[in-house]
Amino acid sequence: MSNDVKTGETDTTAASPPTEVQILRIKSRFAMLALREGGKPAAVALKAAEAFLQGERSRYHGWVSDALQQLDRMLDELPGSIPEALQSAYGLAMQVRDLGGTFNAPLVTEAADSMCELLYRLHAAGLYNAQAIATHQSVLRLVCAADQGHATPAGMLEMLAGLKQIVAKFPRPQPPAKLKPAAEAAAAQPH
Repeated sequence: MSNDVKTGETDTTAASPPTEVQILRIKSRFAMLALREGGKPAAVALKAAEAFLQGERSRYHGWVSDALQQLDRMLDELPGSIPEALQSAYGLAMQVRDLGGTFNAPLVTEAADSMCELLYRLHAAGLYNAQAIATHQSVLRLVCAADQGHATPAGMLEMLAGLKQIVAKFPRPQPPAKLKPAAEAAAAQPH
């Protein structure tokens, strides 16, 4: 047994840095799994995704139709609760826009995007314009019918350009005022 007495002092000499580093590679089940390639090759995954979307395309029209019916009902009730309804209608229009983008329906995407922008601007400005909303609803229904082969797309691009003109009549929301960095704010304070 040692009779060393510890006085609470610590050794203050700096440890010298290692002169050599050795990297250990330990074979374990986890290491082997981590090194193994996983998943599908990108080309195979892309083909699978395209096949999935093609299979779902027949359901897409039903989804858009359901969303348009919900949007119509919501917008018909709009004057009673404008802010909440505009926000909910925006969500449905965004859903239609995203479905159009997913299923390669550019006219649907553009018309629904215009509806989104209109609803966003109206909500941000605290405005309501039944005529602008109704025009968007009508054009959105027409482009959805054209996408399903029930109507001819003649004049669709002109209608979409008209929607942009309608949206442009409403103010674009201003971004919030930029906050000053702490250093600038402190310098501006009187001492």
